[in-house]
Amino acid sequence: MRKIPIIMCLLAIFAVPEAVHSQTMEEMAPPIIVMSQYKCDPDRISDIMQEAELQLPYWEELKAAGKIWDQGMYVHQWADEWNIGSYIVAADMESAVAANGEANEKFAADHPDVNALGEACPVHRDNFYMGGVSAEVEGVEVAEGGNPTLVLSFYQCDTSRIGEVLDEYAEHTNPVYEELIRGGKLRGAGSFSHIWADEWNVGFFVVAADIPTFIGAWEESGEMLPEGARTVINDACPTHKDGFYVLGPRTGD
Repeated sequence: MRKIPIIMCLLAIFAVPEAVHSQTMEEMAPPIIVMSQYKCDPDRISDIMQEAELQLPYWEELKAAGKIWDQGMYVHQWADEWNIGSYIVAADMESAVAANGEANEKFAADHPDVNALGEACPVHRDNFYMGGVSAEVEGVEVAEGGNPTLVLSFYQCDTSRIGEVLDEYAEHTNPVYEELIRGGKLRGAGSFSHIWADEWNVGFFVVAADIPTFIGAWEESGEMLPEGARTVINDACPTHKDGFYVLGPRTGD
C-alpha cells in the first residue's frame, strides 16, 4: 500500500508521470482513451496474457518517455463475447496511435514468432474516447498489485444529451464513489465519452478488489445517492451493458 492521488485517467489506480501530478485538474486537457476489444479463443487466454507480459516493457518504456500515460490488458470474468480488452491512455489521439505502432514494431522485431493475439483473436474493434470526470481522492491508501476487477458499463445515449448525462454523473455519482474509495471499498471510478467510436457513446468504469466487493459497493452507492440522481441517464440512455473483467498486465502495476 502507498498513498497516491487518484486523478483522471482510465483506471485511476495507476500513477501517472510526475509532470501530470504537478498539474491541477483545471490545467489538464482530458486524456484520450483507446479501447480495443477482442473475440478470442478461450483456450488461448493464457498464451495471450503471456504475450502481454512480454510486451509490457515496451509500454513501460513509452510511459517513461512521456509518450503515453498508461497501458494495460483486461480479461473476461462475466461479460459478453468480447472476452479480451486492452487500453491506452494518452494526451491525444496521435500520441496513442504512434505509441501503439512503436510498441508493435519493436515487439515484432524482438519476438518475430510470438503472435498469440493475432492468431487467437480473429475479430476485434477499436474505440476512441475522451476521459471525463473521475474519482479524485488525495492522501488515500489504495491497494496496488494483484488482479482487481474492472467493471465497464457502456451506454447508447441520445447524442444531444451526452453533456447532461456526464454532468449528472459528476454531480451525484462521482462524489459517492469518492466516499467509497475513502472507505476502502473501491479502488477507482470514472467516466468517458465518444470521440471516434461505435454506438456505445458513453461509458463508466469502476475498479474493485473483486466482483463481490463491487456488488457490495454498488448496493451501498444506491443507498447514498439522492432521489432522482439517475433521472437523466435513465431517460437519455435507454440501452446499456455491463462487463466484469480481471485486470491483467499493465504499466505502473
